[in-house]
Order: sequence, then structure tokens, then C-alpha cells
Amino acid sequence: MARAESSGALRVVKDMPNLRELTTRTLRDAILRMHFKPKQKLTERELCEETGVSRTCVREAVRILEAEGLVQRIPNRGIFVASVSVDEARQIYEVRAALEPAFAKLFVARAEDRELQELRSAYLKIEKVATRRPVISYVDALDEFYDVLLRGARNEVARTVLQGLRARMRYLRALTAEVAQAGRKQESLELMRKIVEAALRRDASTMAERCRAFVERSAKFAIVVLSRQETAEG
Repeated sequence: MARAESSGALRVVKDMPNLRELTTRTLRDAILRMHFKPKQKLTERELCEETGVSRTCVREAVRILEAEGLVQRIPNRGIFVASVSVDEARQIYEVRAALEPAFAKLFVARAEDRELQELRSAYLKIEKVATRRPVISYVDALDEFYDVLLRGARNEVARTVLQGLRARMRYLRALTAEVAQAGRKQESLELMRKIVEAALRRDASTMAERCRAFVERSAKFAIVVLSRQETAEG
């Protein structure tokens, strides 16, 4: 009996997202844009009406978003947009503070010259969209920056750990970017520019130190924003 792999019978050719992926992306972006608010109840009927796709497609998309931690299913009550608690945010930033400086050192040691320029280009994109509304373009640009950093570090195990937190990290970035004043955004850009400068010099210790400082600064602001949110909700 011929092996399937030799005949190519199981080969999957994929050059565009399918409807489920498009629906997932649309709903994910709607949550990050705060179109759907934290703790808001979601119903399949309303999501079908808003997206124009079938219940099956919505159900599959919601299942993916639930795995990412962006929605939660409460028994006997339904599906709700998830919210990140102060304590959960603190833990997420603790993980980032532990891993990202290490990634910086690995990036300096292992990244090709081409990837150094990709990091610089990713920063310039962040700079370009930092003040745009809605903030999703800024969140996407930050994602691209960290994607370059993680790829260049060449550590797939550690990268997978952070990828598991990606959706909630995007949520936190969207939440904080939504309320950040222009002065704070400018300070963030300056810190990121210094991270890139250290990378271009292949200065591992300085890049790691600046990555840690950036994460710690982000953590403080996110905790303030979330604390105010929790207080307002009573």
C-alpha cells in the first residue's frame, strides 16, 4: 500500500484564510477595539447578525477566542467578553519581565543583520501609527515588533510560552493605549527607540536592561488602569 505522503494525497495547499479564520479575526479585533466591552454578554444570534456568517462559523470562532482567553463561558449564564484582573495582569507582566530581557540577549547573539533592520522597520511602523484611532493599528504594530524580536532570538520553546499569552497581551495593550495620553505615548516611543539602538549596536546587556524597564513601566500603567476599571465597576 502506497504511503499517503509520497502520493501527496494529504497535502493541504492554503494561500488565504478561510471563513472561520476571518470570523475569528473580526471578532478578536472587535474585542480589542472595545466594540464589545469587557464582561459584555455575547449571543450567537447577535454575532451572526453582525458578522453575516452562520452559527456554526460563529461557534467555531468563539471556541478559539475562548482558548485565547478573550471570551469566557459561564455555566447557565452564557458567553461573555473576558476581562483581565489586576492580579492576572501582574502575573502576565512578571512573565514578560522574566523572558523579554533574555530574548533581547538571544536576539543580539543570534539575529542576522537583516533581522536587525526588520526590528528597526517595525519600530518605525509603531512610530507612524502610535497616535492613530482606533488603537488596533498600534497594537498590530507592537505585535509585529515583538514577532521580529522572538524570531531572531531562535528559541521556539520560550516563544511558545509567550504566544500562549498573546491574546491577553494584545488586550492589555489595547486597553492601555486607549487611555494613554500623547506624552506617555511619546515616552514609550523613546524607550522603544533606545531598545532598537542597543540592538543595532549588538549591545546585549543594554538592550536587555531597556526591555525590562519597558515591561515594568507598562505593568505599572496597566495595573493603574485596571484598578480604576475595577473600582468603577464596584
